[in-house]
Amino acid sequence: MKSEGRQVKIVFDDILYVEGLKDYLKIITKKSKHLILETMKSFEERLPSNFKRVHRSYLINTNHLTAIDGNSVYIKDKLIPVGETYRKEFKNMNL
Repeated sequence: MKSEGRQVKIVFDDILYVEGLKDYLKIITKKSKHLILETMKSFEERLPSNFKRVHRSYLINTNHLTAIDGNSVYIKDKLIPVGETYRKEFKNMNL
């Protein structure tokens, strides 16, 4: 995938979460950050089932989910909001 002008290989298991920024995506991995020109919808379609949309602007890798706190989830130490549309699924989830 092309990140900031260069081709990079990103392993799905290394992705912690993805943040949407209009037409760009910020992909946060265990060791780095990448900015790519792609829509959230098209990127989400290529991801395995352990990735869940939690907000209009966030996708998380549930393998790295450390806590669920009301209307938020934690991926490592990052607090990510859960949008109203997605709350029901996460309220019933057990870690």
